[in-house]
Amino acid sequence: MSELVAVDSQVVEKLLALGGPEFARQMFDLFFQYAPEKIAQAHGAAAAGDWEGVEMAVHPLKSSAGHVGACRLQALARQIEGLARARQGETIPALLKELDDAYAQVKPLLEQIRQNMK
Repeated sequence: MSELVAVDSQVVEKLLALGGPEFARQMFDLFFQYAPEKIAQAHGAAAAGDWEGVEMAVHPLKSSAGHVGACRLQALARQIEGLARARQGETIPALLKELDDAYAQVKPLLEQIRQNMK
């Protein structure tokens, strides 16, 4: 997964074109609030062996990450969602750790992009 760029600048440009800087900042803010909650829910569900709960937590995260251009995070969420749907939970804990790392990597990048929007 590490070959994916952390942020797709074309997605950010489309977001700006769609609603301007204020709209894009609001989308980023929602992502910053939403993503940690969904990641925590996925961890809790995985710890309980609740693969449906994992799937339900990462599905909207996948979409939300896509809306702000967080490519690696989106790809990991997609992979985890598929495994959870198939009830193949063996690798999900390790992938959730990668998801944590991907969020930690992309958050400051998105914060910088958000701050530089004009």
